[in-house]
Amino acid sequence: MPTRLLLPIALAQGLWVRQTVPRLPPAAGRRGTFGAGSGDALRVVGVGDSIIAGVGVAHQDRALLGHFARRLHERSGRPVRWRACGVNGADSTMIRGRIAPVAPAADVYIVSAGVNDAVRGIGVARFAANLTEIAATLRRKSPQAALVFAGIPPLDRFPVLPWPLGAVLGARAARLQTATRAVAVDLRATCFDFPAELPPGGFAPDGFHPASQACDVWAEWLLETWLSRPPRPSASAHGSASPPA
Repeated sequence: MPTRLLLPIALAQGLWVRQTVPRLPPAAGRRGTFGAGSGDALRVVGVGDSIIAGVGVAHQDRALLGHFARRLHERSGRPVRWRACGVNGADSTMIRGRIAPVAPAADVYIVSAGVNDAVRGIGVARFAANLTEIAATLRRKSPQAALVFAGIPPLDRFPVLPWPLGAVLGARAARLQTATRAVAVDLRATCFDFPAELPPGGFAPDGFHPASQACDVWAEWLLETWLSRPPRPSASAHGSASPPA
């Protein structure tokens, strides 16, 4: 069935989901450290939406960013300081205008954007322009920082989204993920693409955000995707975008 014929049904379902699904709070904690010492510490900063805010888990060290920082510490043997700059409900326009400008310097930026753009029907061109400006803002702060796009999950597989709402949002998310991939190539950034199956570990009670175990698997996938990239040329020892393994 053509998507345009499904939109009225999807709109009604979207209103029903918004009214009936519980709105979970962000995770407690905004920053932390894995490992002792600070002189050789790697700085990981998350920038973006509810995934960076840690919605769906109790504390940030159990969210995507915390799991990524812990795994990076275990892999590199170096202390890792992490900081979350995320807002629940943020789309790429908010991230560009309000979140990225206040994010601190980092060695690795984890950027999560796209789900709320898909929900709000933001066009591909506007989304790509926002991503490009987000990256430019972050690299003005830290020119040699690694930039990792966390990926837009397949929304059609979210248990809280019935058909055809899930199918409509999933199609939008796929188009935005394709745009993210193209932007990442232009920016020499890392773009994670979800595999055929969502990470095991399940969802938070809202059926929309990942539970802690799923965040841990997602963090492992992100780290492996980043470490598999060749190092950027002429990167300095500190603040390097090269994988530290």
